[in-house]
Amino acid sequence: MKTPVSTDITVRDKSAWVRWLPNALPAAGYLTLDNASDQRLDITKVRSPDYQRVTIYETVVDSESSKLVKVDTVTLSAKGGFAFVPGKHHLLFEKPTHLITPGDNARVIFFLSDGKVLKVRMPVRTSPELY
Repeated sequence: MKTPVSTDITVRDKSAWVRWLPNALPAAGYLTLDNASDQRLDITKVRSPDYQRVTIYETVVDSESSKLVKVDTVTLSAKGGFAFVPGKHHLLFEKPTHLITPGDNARVIFFLSDGKVLKVRMPVRTSPELY
């Protein structure tokens, strides 16, 4: 049975991108997701056929330092959304399954708490300003 695709969650225009780094180093991904539904939805898992592992991290800052903390789920509020942005949350893409270069699109699948998925193509580039 095929997993249903969400029609309630959309990617905000031009917000999705993966920062390319040479030598298959781990790459950070960013995007803003909007939730048009009346119910809160959680992202419970993220996968990509282009990377062996995708993990959600949050940057936690205290008075003396900052650290990355792995996050198991993030919540998209009803009629709201969630932003993966530098300095807050990001997706960490590790171990590409093939050569990834600027100009490629990383295929990403978000698994949602309502049993649906969101499929996104995230442009790979060296800078957020490069569209």
